[in-house]
Amino acid sequence: MQESARLDRETAVARAQAESKGRTEQERENIEVRLREMRARMSEERKTRIEAITQIFSGLGAGSKALLEDRSKMTTLVGGLTALAVGVYGARAATRVAGNLVERKLMRPPLVRETSRFTWNRDNLSSLSWWPWRKKNAELLDNIVLEDELSERLTWTTNSLVNAKMNGTPFRHLLLHGPPGTGKTLFARTLSKQSGLDYAIMSGGDVGPLGRDAVLELNKLFLWANSSRRGLILFIDEADAFLRSGRGSETGGMSEEARNVLSAFLHHTGTESDKFVVVLATNIREILDRAVLDRIDESFEFPLPSQGERRRMLEMFMEEHIHKPTRRGKVIEVDEALDASFLDDVATRTDGFSGRQLAKLVLAYQAAVFGSGTTRLTSGLAETVLRYKLTHREEEAMRAASGTSDYA
Repeated sequence: MQESARLDRETAVARAQAESKGRTEQERENIEVRLREMRARMSEERKTRIEAITQIFSGLGAGSKALLEDRSKMTTLVGGLTALAVGVYGARAATRVAGNLVERKLMRPPLVRETSRFTWNRDNLSSLSWWPWRKKNAELLDNIVLEDELSERLTWTTNSLVNAKMNGTPFRHLLLHGPPGTGKTLFARTLSKQSGLDYAIMSGGDVGPLGRDAVLELNKLFLWANSSRRGLILFIDEADAFLRSGRGSETGGMSEEARNVLSAFLHHTGTESDKFVVVLATNIREILDRAVLDRIDESFEFPLPSQGERRRMLEMFMEEHIHKPTRRGKVIEVDEALDASFLDDVATRTDGFSGRQLAKLVLAYQAAVFGSGTTRLTSGLAETVLRYKLTHREEEAMRAASGTSDYA
């Protein structure tokens, strides 16, 4: 029985080896068959491609030979290719020139925040000088409170701008300096309205973030200004942001980009122009570069308003924001105690306030009324708002003295 079992095992092992060997040989033969089929198919495809390429080149060779032998066909081909090249490059050049012309004439430069000049910008359509609602700004000079001497100089400057445009003489560049909120921007707008010129407003703080593109955008701005037919007043608010002197800076000097921007500005304002007038605004005149100050023909100092001027501003702001109904028809009732003597007292106590701060004070009266859920401005409510404003201003002044605030 043991011998029989041993023979059966040997027989089974031999049978398994034989079957495995047979399957292996069969698979090898199958692989060789498939490889022969793939080689045959690829050989046929290669022959087909070679024949197609040979036919194509033979056709091209015959066509080229015929073209070279026929002078009229060669002349036609060369003329057609030349005309095509001229048309393509001419169209590209014409498109580039037309694009630059349209951008300079109709498109507002990115540095310009607001302008009265006609452009295709959707958000600027409401500022067109010939639209009916622009007539409301004709009396804008009546809404600005200035010193008598400064008001006279404003009138004189407006007349000089009008006469300069009429006579074709160059414009004079201006500088407005003084504490913030004293009416420099309103002065520039009033100047443009009264002179009949277009105006454009930009901020010097928008130049720095442009980096290397600042010079390019500044060049675009002045090219656009030179294309104005009516003449343009270019008002640059916060001019010291990119026109300040490099001496005494913490970094030890100006960066290359800042020098390039300053050089570009000096280049465009170095000669007199009858196309545009530059109006610079800054809080401190002395921080501007000397070369920039040399471009200025006349300076206007805007000091903080005096008591009488504050009294006039308060009366004007009260009439606009308190006594006049709102756009939704809301009417604020005012106590009889808030009379002329009340305005005199507020004007006395708000010594050092700018025109903007006085406007915010009156707007705070309005907000306090609507915030309290009533429609009546009482003397107690007005006094509370005034004390808060005075306390807040004192705290800001203390922080400014300790160097923790930029309040001026």
